[in-house]
Amino acid sequence: MDATSLGELRPDDPSRIGRYRIEAKIGEGGMGAVYLGRDSDGRAVAVKVVRAELAGDRTFLARFHDEAANAQRVASFCTAQVLEHGEDLGLAYMVTEYIDGPSLLQHVSAKGALSPGMLHGVAVGVAAALVAIHSAGLVHRDLKPSNVLLSISGPRVIDFGIARALDMASSHTRTGQVVGTPGWIAPEQITTQEVTPAVDVFAWGCLVAFAASGRNPFGQGSFQIMAARAVHADPEVGDLPPSLAGLVQAALRKDPAQRPSARELLLALVGGSGEAAVTTELGETWTSPPAAGPMVSPVGAYGAPPAGGHGAPPASGQGAPPMGGHAAPPAGDPGATYQDVPVPVRRQDSEQRTEPVHERRTDPPTAREFPAPPVAGRRPSRRTVLAASTAAALLVAGIAAGAVYLAGRPSGGAKNAGAAAATFPTAPMFVRIDTAPGWPASCKADIGVYKPGDPSARTLVRGPSCDILPERSPDGRRVAFTRMGAKSAEAWVMNADGSGARKVTGVLRGTRVTWSPDGTRLAYMDEKDGVRQIFSLPLDGGAATQLTTDDSFKDDPMWSSKGKLVFWSRRDGDGEQLYTMDADRPDGPWTKLTRDGERAVDPEWSPDGSKVAYVRGPAESSDIWVLNADGSGAHAVTSGDARDMDPAWSPDGRWLAFVRGEVAAPVIHAVRADGTADRVLTPKDGVIGHPNWS
Repeated sequence: MDATSLGELRPDDPSRIGRYRIEAKIGEGGMGAVYLGRDSDGRAVAVKVVRAELAGDRTFLARFHDEAANAQRVASFCTAQVLEHGEDLGLAYMVTEYIDGPSLLQHVSAKGALSPGMLHGVAVGVAAALVAIHSAGLVHRDLKPSNVLLSISGPRVIDFGIARALDMASSHTRTGQVVGTPGWIAPEQITTQEVTPAVDVFAWGCLVAFAASGRNPFGQGSFQIMAARAVHADPEVGDLPPSLAGLVQAALRKDPAQRPSARELLLALVGGSGEAAVTTELGETWTSPPAAGPMVSPVGAYGAPPAGGHGAPPASGQGAPPMGGHAAPPAGDPGATYQDVPVPVRRQDSEQRTEPVHERRTDPPTAREFPAPPVAGRRPSRRTVLAASTAAALLVAGIAAGAVYLAGRPSGGAKNAGAAAATFPTAPMFVRIDTAPGWPASCKADIGVYKPGDPSARTLVRGPSCDILPERSPDGRRVAFTRMGAKSAEAWVMNADGSGARKVTGVLRGTRVTWSPDGTRLAYMDEKDGVRQIFSLPLDGGAATQLTTDDSFKDDPMWSSKGKLVFWSRRDGDGEQLYTMDADRPDGPWTKLTRDGERAVDPEWSPDGSKVAYVRGPAESSDIWVLNADGSGAHAVTSGDARDMDPAWSPDGRWLAFVRGEVAAPVIHAVRADGTADRVLTPKDGVIGHPNWS
């Protein structure tokens, strides 16, 4: 790093923060200042110190430390590792790995568009960083060229987890405001809709287009102009290489549900392979940026120039701008972050009411819209050393293991995908057959079997009143279901042909039962001391085991083929969220899968235990979503204003059945796991619900 670009310390700057000696100021922004520090071993670090006004906001500080703690879990592959956070001398701070190298913004501003090799390296590296960030349950929210550093070992993403804390500080003092960067902010951020990992995918598309051309795909202008273009206009991505063009266009879709996930981006970029492919891609394409001479940047792009500086931005993008810096730069500056600017992006309906809106694409992405994986031999062969840590190996191995589908394709490639992905399952479904209207207020239902395409379902067992929620055993030979009486409910088991029905245990009304992987136990909901708890019971008549002991409201347990239980709970005060636990270690920790505060219920494991389908959103307009077993890669499979519920996987894991519409008048649909080929399965005769593919 060029020492002349560092700012000298002023009398009011700290000389030490925590255990770090402060040597120079890297930069300053809206959240605070960033300093070059060293620990007792002489290792250089970046110390980010919160400004006094925010440090006095306890709500902000709580969020800041929470997000910093979350950021520490992010694998350091292609990111700047968060080392620690704390408070000292009344100052809140976060310490990160120090990355030596210019930011992508600095490099492009000084040298122009990237070479094809470096461009692909940036695309791969930033996508890998987003996989790591999203896998830790975080959303960057402010990904942009100044937050990507071009180090000797490859691109590194910084400042993840910062924007959410700043957003929190703004949100409880102002309303209708936006924290973000024009030209990189997603449409749903502008219209103040829900923020999901899809906003980072949108920013990735903008960033790659910028790196390829030196221009933002939405041009230049004021925040209002840029915001309106992001919501309504088509991006101009220029002449991208074929290996990137389709992915960038998909990433820039207006509807966040129709963008690929970061995991899908990465797999497309490296051909669906694992660790070796990612390291090879970066090794073959990445050329560390040449030592830059004086860089000319728009005045104000980095806040105040360093004391004693030379008018150039810092050599390291860790302070450009630091901590989500929010100085007010001139219109059109591609690296500028704007804070708290009202966004007048509106529409008017026939009653002349005005409301925010963003476009919605109704056709989900398909495998055809992703380009063929890049061929390594067609790119420059110059290699550099890429030091991949153990965390990197675990991260990329997890990417390969968890990615069964890429936009509807098996990860093995197009040759194996076609017919299998397009073939609708022939297996029948176990279903609830309504024998009279009135569900759920007045339940009259039997358990039966239905083969899609037949005119009606066939009854297997007739209960005295209400039999619901059939669940097939792992070997397909038996079915468990819930039998409800006037004031009680019971778990029952029968053979798949309807014979041998018998009561197993009492359960809570309206809840389902689930099979252990070996088919010898059932898990179910019951009450202990007035609290809903999950229990398991051996079918050979042994004693029940209580699996949970906390006081949270919880429901919908589902056992995976790998021994994990998934369920929803309100434990953390953010509504119904999904958790997993090891059923054989009841005292072990829970893993939280969903963190966005949106209602998440009715989880269903895929047959191989790699994914969870679930119901997300308000009950009256919920959708079916899918995420990976570690909580990463959450994405919508269905969308719209209708109520979608009760997901169920096909035996091969390529299709999902679900119920759409009013609870009292369900219509069973099926859709491919990539969200395509939605079709109605409900028979012409009779009303059925609670599908469970056999």
